[in-house]
Amino acid sequence: MEIYDLCLNGFESVVQVIIERKKMKTYRLKVYPDGTVKISVPKRTSSKWVFQYIESKREWIFGKLHEFEQKRKDAAVIEMRNGASIRFFGEHLILFIYENSKQSVYKDGYALYINTPCATDEEKIRKQFTGWWKSESLKCLNTLVDKFYPIIEIYGVPRPTISVRKMKTLWGSCSINKGKITFNQELTRAKPEVIEYIVLHEMVHFIQPNHSKSFYDFLCTYMPDWKERKKALNEEYALSL
Repeated sequence: MEIYDLCLNGFESVVQVIIERKKMKTYRLKVYPDGTVKISVPKRTSSKWVFQYIESKREWIFGKLHEFEQKRKDAAVIEMRNGASIRFFGEHLILFIYENSKQSVYKDGYALYINTPCATDEEKIRKQFTGWWKSESLKCLNTLVDKFYPIIEIYGVPRPTISVRKMKTLWGSCSINKGKITFNQELTRAKPEVIEYIVLHEMVHFIQPNHSKSFYDFLCTYMPDWKERKKALNEEYALSL
């Protein structure tokens, strides 16, 4: 694997562009939400041409990196105040905070209500909200795992257990030996159809551990539009680092 170091204004360090040589007729340059920059080219393409092409796309690469960086910053901050907008399962919920002796968090339509004894303590409100968020995320993700489990159950795979935590560069990961899937807690911001793609993707790994042609053939059988869902995930829901 080749690496080309690209210096971009506005970024403190050099951006490494991964060069992959494949059996293909054209070339493809992609910038991913986690900051990875990758170009795929035909095997016999000269390094000189590749380097010149990367340099010619300098401003475009910078623009995409800046766009994803801004999305990560925006998504990372959830304001704990009345009227703030919180995205959950693709819906924009409006936050309402009330002082109450008993703690509770519940959703009613497009409103999310937080009852708390400390209505002015943002740190405590955030902790209360995070607890609700993780609990609801686990419920929703378990429902989707149950939905897709019959697909892998016929291969003798036990139903995976799941957990939710903050992840820097992944939407989900699976441990086949432990029978466990871990999802990024930010995943439940996305629309249901996008979340479904990640859930099925991770579950298929229990049958096809690698990203081989067989893996994608299997995925395509049960989710023919997985590419569109993946594209929506990459473009609309940048990872919150």
